[in-house]
Amino acid sequence: MGPLTNRLVHPIHRHVSPADERLGVRLTIGLIVTFVAAGAFLLLLVLVQSEWAPLRELDTEAAARLNRVAAQNGLMVSALELASRVFGPTVFRVAVTLLAVWYLTRRERRHAVWLLATIWGAALLGFALKELVGRARPVVDPVSSAPGLSFPSGHALTATVGCGLLLLVALRYLNRPGRVLAVVVAVAIVLVTALARVGLGVHYVSDVTAGIALGIAWLSVTTWAYVAWRRETGQPVEAPADVGAEEREPDPIIAKE
Repeated sequence: MGPLTNRLVHPIHRHVSPADERLGVRLTIGLIVTFVAAGAFLLLLVLVQSEWAPLRELDTEAAARLNRVAAQNGLMVSALELASRVFGPTVFRVAVTLLAVWYLTRRERRHAVWLLATIWGAALLGFALKELVGRARPVVDPVSSAPGLSFPSGHALTATVGCGLLLLVALRYLNRPGRVLAVVVAVAIVLVTALARVGLGVHYVSDVTAGIALGIAWLSVTTWAYVAWRRETGQPVEAPADVGAEEREPDPIIAKE
């Protein structure tokens, strides 16, 4: 019985490696997170645009209550303003841009492009949506002020994207306890930023919620695109920590295929 006949009689079974199985699970989870985040943002967008009464009442009441609490405590106002500045959009944009420049000096230009496209794309996306929705900021006692429109929150959006990018880059340098701590810190920064914007009376709850949801969706989409490039050039990404791993020049044979 020849080799060809042997293959026909006994078909070759290709077993999926444990690494590929783990990757499949992670990609599935990532896809679910992307759709949930995008769906949450779109739902909030529709409800805000249609001025849905229950959401409007919730937003107005929450903004007024948090603002009243802040107005009675000067120290709290100072803390919220400090959080808004330290975790503001400019800080994250500068930090991620400097990180991208560092990658460029290491000749990892695609890594740099991913970082720049994600952080500055989020800025453009947030600005465009603010203009499209045209929602005014809350009308409350003036413990603070902010220019521009309200929906979605640029602070919440940029904090989500910025923390996500920095976290993905840092994971490769951390052990397991360090990674858990880094995730907790990143989530805490995003939540503190969102709380500060509502407490200062410059955003509604739906504004910051939409900013976080949009940030998660946008970060997921751009990171998926970057991961796809890594895999197509023979640099498999099997875990989140591999996203920030050192880039290599593509193998000509793999790139051609």
